[in-house]
Amino acid sequence: MIGWLRRLFPGNAGTPHNAPMKRHVDPAEPFVINLYDDRVVVHRPDGQREEVMWDTLERVVVRVSNAAPWAGKAWLILVGAPDSGQGCVTPMDAANYGELLARVQALPGFNQQKLDNALRDATAGKSRSDAICWKRGAQPEPASDANTDGSAGDDPGRA
Repeated sequence: MIGWLRRLFPGNAGTPHNAPMKRHVDPAEPFVINLYDDRVVVHRPDGQREEVMWDTLERVVVRVSNAAPWAGKAWLILVGAPDSGQGCVTPMDAANYGELLARVQALPGFNQQKLDNALRDATAGKSRSDAICWKRGAQPEPASDANTDGSAGDDPGRA
């Protein structure tokens, strides 16, 4: 039977059927975000898939760094609960990013100012510590906070 299949599909002759296929990654190929009612799924250009269920989402972090592979753009990191083993990382130029952004901005207590500051730094080519824009169970910061630059909580030791 296997010989018959090999005759039908000669391009695979000599290749073990369990051998991983290497895929050329085009740097211009985008990350693709798919949003569902219960989860978000990120498809990476290298073929890998990451996801997090909305009900296990613990933190939304923005990263701006000059170190590879993060250099050159801002990244959104969705961190799932430790016991879920879930999480997603996506650059802010990913396909469907606008829909993801709207979804996380709607989370109660989302800190838009921290996101805006990180995006400003990314545009200016600056690196910065990770900023937690949202954390499950955290109380929203009061609008009348004396610190108006949004850097509170951007401590490098926290993420």
